[in-house]
Amino acid sequence: MILDRTVTLVIPAHNEQEGLPCVLRAVPDCVDEVVVVDNCSTDNTAQVARGFGCTVVYQPEKGYGSAYMAGFAAVRTDLVTTADADGTYPVNLIPDLARVLLSDDLHFISARRRPDDHAGTLNSTLRFAGNFVLSAATIVLFQRTILDSQSGMWVFRRDILDSINLTSRGMALSEEFKIKAWTAPGLRCREVNIPFSYSERMGKPKLNLWRDGVRNLLFLFALRFGIPMTRA
Repeated sequence: MILDRTVTLVIPAHNEQEGLPCVLRAVPDCVDEVVVVDNCSTDNTAQVARGFGCTVVYQPEKGYGSAYMAGFAAVRTDLVTTADADGTYPVNLIPDLARVLLSDDLHFISARRRPDDHAGTLNSTLRFAGNFVLSAATIVLFQRTILDSQSGMWVFRRDILDSINLTSRGMALSEEFKIKAWTAPGLRCREVNIPFSYSERMGKPKLNLWRDGVRNLLFLFALRFGIPMTRA
């Protein structure tokens, strides 16, 4: 509990038995519940999560967005926060982000990964460049200053889910959630800087840089101009 508000951490996980223990060991005591979404894992992801006392939700439809929708549906606390299961996001900062949300009367915070923290390898450089292009497209298309549109660490009030219709079943959910939160009437949103390295990841990478990057870019145009997309 943080400032008298209950908190749930939602973690989507597909074959993350390697990185998940490190993440769960770092979860602060103020987090009341951890929901791990087992997204079609074929390893011991679910068993690892249960061993740490987490609530495990099984989502048979594979996809980043699908996993989060199943996880959000299981939340009953006042606040929701998110992180990946690969150890790339600093879950120890959840209390700090939640206190900013509550003390500044915000509805949604997205953790902005500082660009000077990327490692300089080819893979990390491509991810940084792709994030820059997608964030720039978000700013141009939707006229909102979202400098890290692809960040997967958020803190928000659970009740905003009642007024935001999320549709993406894939990686584009991250940008969709931010855009719809930033443009929803009456919602106050902010980015808050966090330390981050694009190269430090435990387990096998799930992100396909070119495929997912192109899909996310197409999703932005589809969302802006009202074009239906069958899968994003």
